[in-house]
Amino acid sequence: MCIKKDDKGDIGISIADFSGFYSDLEPFMTPDNLRLYFVSNRPLSNKENETKDFDIWYVERKSVDNNWGEPVNIGAPVNTELDEFYPSLSSNYNLYFTSYKNGTKGVDDIFVSYYKNGKYTEPESLPEAINSSGYEFNAYISPDESFLIYTAYQRENSYGSGDLYISFKN
Repeated sequence: MCIKKDDKGDIGISIADFSGFYSDLEPFMTPDNLRLYFVSNRPLSNKENETKDFDIWYVERKSVDNNWGEPVNIGAPVNTELDEFYPSLSSNYNLYFTSYKNGTKGVDDIFVSYYKNGKYTEPESLPEAINSSGYEFNAYISPDESFLIYTAYQRENSYGSGDLYISFKN
C-alpha cells in the first residue's frame, strides 16, 4: 500500500506502483528512506508469469520526493531455492533475515549478510544466543546494530506461543 498526502492535506491510499500482482510482504524501509526491501514470490523476470519461492527484493529512489524504481531481486548468496523472509537492515545495509537452510540450528534461523563493496556476503546464522532448535524470525536490527529484537516460537521458557526477545551487542 502507498499512502500519500496531496497539496490540500488529503490522504490517499493506493497500491504501490511496483506491487499488486504477486504476494509482496514484510516491507522494511532503510534509515535513509531511499530503499524499501520486501519479500515476494514474483517471477525473476517480466517475461515469466509463474510465481516462485519467496525471495528478498528492493525498490529504490533517488530522493524521498521521487517515485520508486523497478523491483530488484537481491539474488545470491542471500536468496536461494528456499524461502527468505523478514528483511531488516542496519544503516550500513547489513541485512538480517529469516530462512531455513540445511545445517542450521533450528527450523527457522535468523541470518546476517554483510554489505561489503556493494555486494552481500554469504549469510551467517546468528549464534545460539539468538537461534535455537526452534523458530526464530521477524528480526528488527537497530540502525547501529547495537540491538536486535526478534520473535521466538514455542521455547521452553515461553510466556505464550511466540515471545519477543531483545539481544544487545557486546
